[in-house]
Amino acid sequence: MKEILRDIILEFHREALPELIKRSLGIPALPKDIRKAYVFIGMRRTGKTYLMFQHMADQIAAGLDKTNLLYVNFEDDRLENFQLEDFQTLLDVYFKLYPQLLYSDKLSFYFDEIQNIPGWEKFIRRLLDKEKMSIFITGSSAKLLSKEIATSLRGRSLPQEVFPLGFNEYLMHYGVDISKPKMLTRKEYSVIKHHCANYLLYGGFPEILSLPITLHYQTLQSYIHAAVFRDVIERHNIATPYIVKLFLTHCLQNIAAPLSVTKIHQTLKSRGETLTRNNLYDYLSYFEDAYLICPVPLFDFSTPKRRVNPSKIYCVDHGIIRAYSIRKQMEYSACLENAVYIHLRKQEYENIFYYKTGSGKEVDFIAQRINGSIDCFQVCLSLNDEKTKQREISVLVEASNELKIYQAYIITEDHEEIIEVKNLKITCIPYWKFALSIDNSNQTISRQATRD
Repeated sequence: MKEILRDIILEFHREALPELIKRSLGIPALPKDIRKAYVFIGMRRTGKTYLMFQHMADQIAAGLDKTNLLYVNFEDDRLENFQLEDFQTLLDVYFKLYPQLLYSDKLSFYFDEIQNIPGWEKFIRRLLDKEKMSIFITGSSAKLLSKEIATSLRGRSLPQEVFPLGFNEYLMHYGVDISKPKMLTRKEYSVIKHHCANYLLYGGFPEILSLPITLHYQTLQSYIHAAVFRDVIERHNIATPYIVKLFLTHCLQNIAAPLSVTKIHQTLKSRGETLTRNNLYDYLSYFEDAYLICPVPLFDFSTPKRRVNPSKIYCVDHGIIRAYSIRKQMEYSACLENAVYIHLRKQEYENIFYYKTGSGKEVDFIAQRINGSIDCFQVCLSLNDEKTKQREISVLVEASNELKIYQAYIITEDHEEIIEVKNLKITCIPYWKFALSIDNSNQTISRQATRD
């Protein structure tokens, strides 16, 4: 094992890092007296490993020698027989190669798919307690989920969700410079709007960007198939996989709509399937753990009311909607709403809900900050029809009266306007500007500062 580990370490230091799609996901620096492992979690294929590579590249660009970095991928077939005690061998081999780094406080160790090694958390806790290096971990959502991290590392981790590319990252991939929004020309705006239309249709999984359009939906379906099999069916040893797949397909074909588990259960029972509603609730929990779906509950101060009302369902990437749609011409609005949800989830919000007014009208998103304050968001493709426009305004006015808010947003495909009704200011903004945090005057929206 010593020779194998020596080869792996030297290969990493001699070989160039892979080409990267630049991500703008920040990795917060911690004070020296606080020791936590950075853990990247998310659905498969979202770019967790490449985010670690980007962090390595940034450190090297800042002048750090690559030998100060250690990277081990535990899915390397040479490490098939790696055991818990071999972690110490790994340290011994590394510091024998680079003895001058033994007491360095500028080391970063990266462990990919570490969950393959039973007892790995004991080693990580020892490093956190006894050593000085920064520690970065990724793992498949099959064995390294956010709930398990909290248990395994007992508060010694800093989980970071990794989603597919945000719109600004998508633009960076195509060489579109949005660093100076006030300097954009009309032609550049047109280019951005063109990319936005494609982004909403095909999504932001990194690999998709390098594939022909004809392969996009097929590839996205393969991601879902792999995740549902490995992270749900195989992981939880489910005896009726076809029910799980059927249920997930139903969810993905009804994005941005409330999900009634009772109705689905009744439908399956009428077909002769033997399962309980609790089975379906379990499956929903498994889907959420694997980042296959993202439930959004009803906003209500009454806990019982929140529990009896169905959650609305979203997914980790809006490209998945079209990949599973049986009515593609009608799904663009769902793609837009899903993209808004994911963008909000990346912001400084503690919770995201949907809301029903006293008269039964629905607000798409109520986003709650840590201090309890809320922002109100409605999503509508077009406000060109006056009846549609007045309907959307009336929903927000009613919600503002009930929730005592004075500012709301309508995210559209391409409509810009400021509407003031009594004490309520409604900002209508195209999604592409919202996702880039550009307001109608090309200024940064401070309350919507993005971390895409």
